[in-house]
Amino acid sequence: MDGFAVSIRDFLIGLNVKPEHIFAGGHLSTSPSILPSYFRPSKNWDLIVLANSRFHSAKGDKGEPVLYAATEFKSQDKSIGNNQNNRLEESLGNATDFWTTYEHDGFVRQLPRPWLGYLFVGKYDPASDGKAVKIKQPHFEAMTPFRTPGSSDLESFDGPSYAERYKIFMKQSIGSRLYDAGAFIVTDEAIAAKKINHRIPLPEFGSANFLRSLKAQMLAHYPGAKIKPGSLASKI
Repeated sequence: MDGFAVSIRDFLIGLNVKPEHIFAGGHLSTSPSILPSYFRPSKNWDLIVLANSRFHSAKGDKGEPVLYAATEFKSQDKSIGNNQNNRLEESLGNATDFWTTYEHDGFVRQLPRPWLGYLFVGKYDPASDGKAVKIKQPHFEAMTPFRTPGSSDLESFDGPSYAERYKIFMKQSIGSRLYDAGAFIVTDEAIAAKKINHRIPLPEFGSANFLRSLKAQMLAHYPGAKIKPGSLASKI
């Protein structure tokens, strides 16, 4: 997923964000993207935009730290059926932790409200997009988005595919403001070597809308933000 960090970094620089304010590294990196957490000591996000860092400030920085954006990248290849719930639980937990930390002043400032993004890349061949997956409801009915016609009277039924479940996750998590924007990208071996090597199953959660949302956040809140002519940011 490192390529996505590089691309988003270039996109942000095209919005006149200082490179020194973009962090995308781990605990041993010189550019750590580590933020405090409410339910654990810290969380290493995949990319953050932060000015006035306490120990990694840029030239000209002054004042208290300001967090503008944070992004989580997730991918899934093998054992999709076994690992999907784990991926979703991690993503929901990370978002809940982020906003609880924000609520309890872990990021110091309440304004501007930081932007939280979620980018997922999954390996799904087109045939699996609509392949039903069993849902059990031994005690209560499944929630509405997961039901199918006639399922109310059944203890188990064929529900949405794994790919469809990720679409539902995107809609629900962003509708609940756990994330401000999400990108859901899928690929498979048949298109891996092609120039366009991915599919966007749900256009509203494509990469363009994801970047537009990030762009709006930076133009609204980052001091000196502007669109550089000829940059990727100028084309989206």
